[in-house]
Amino acid sequence: MTLAAVVTAAGYGTRLGSDLPKALVRIAGEPLLVHAVRRMARVADRIAVTAPPTHLTEVAAALEHVETCAALFIVPGGDTRQASVAAGLEALDLGDQDIVLVHDAARAFQPVETMRAAVAAVEAGAAGAIPVVPVVDTLVTAPAADGALGDPVSRTLFRAVQTPQVFRAGPLLEAHAKAVHSDATDDATLVRRRGHRVVAVDGHEHGIKVTHASDLLVAAHIAGVSPDVAEDALR
Repeated sequence: MTLAAVVTAAGYGTRLGSDLPKALVRIAGEPLLVHAVRRMARVADRIAVTAPPTHLTEVAAALEHVETCAALFIVPGGDTRQASVAAGLEALDLGDQDIVLVHDAARAFQPVETMRAAVAAVEAGAAGAIPVVPVVDTLVTAPAADGALGDPVSRTLFRAVQTPQVFRAGPLLEAHAKAVHSDATDDATLVRRRGHRVVAVDGHEHGIKVTHASDLLVAAHIAGVSPDVAEDALR
């Protein structure tokens, strides 16, 4: 059985405000993608990285000196996240009983222990497992057309989803084969639509998704460096 991974890094990170694709923005002197792949390589034997088609050379250069025993593949990303993940899965040439982790490079600091917990849940019999964390904010439904505040919703009923999302390869490949032009925003949704059981494991606060410039400050803190590294990352 192979433990493989798709690391999605094909986004351009427009909300981050960087001239570089998000995965190439530096934290603690190294691209976000390098942090993500280095952690993933402690879990997976083979890793497919989906890269912006316009920056394949830069992504390859960033990963060239990452010390890892995992086999690395770099593939052009698609127009959607689902298309990018499908391209990564194809590059990995998986068997149905293999286990595959689908991870966002933007969540580069997810602890290895969280990844392994999700893998263990799949090894125990689930078709998939995803890390989730409690919602800490007060929640309301969307405002009305006139701007009136929406109704409160109990946050105890909700969890925020992180990555890596981990699956037996068979159910995931089946889900992607049926998911062309899907509106799903994550792989667990695709797999559950095919009737497979996906379970939750505890996520971690370090598994934040770097989306906005302010997130770089948090990422820099997690990386154990001075916050001014984050401010320099967009220059």
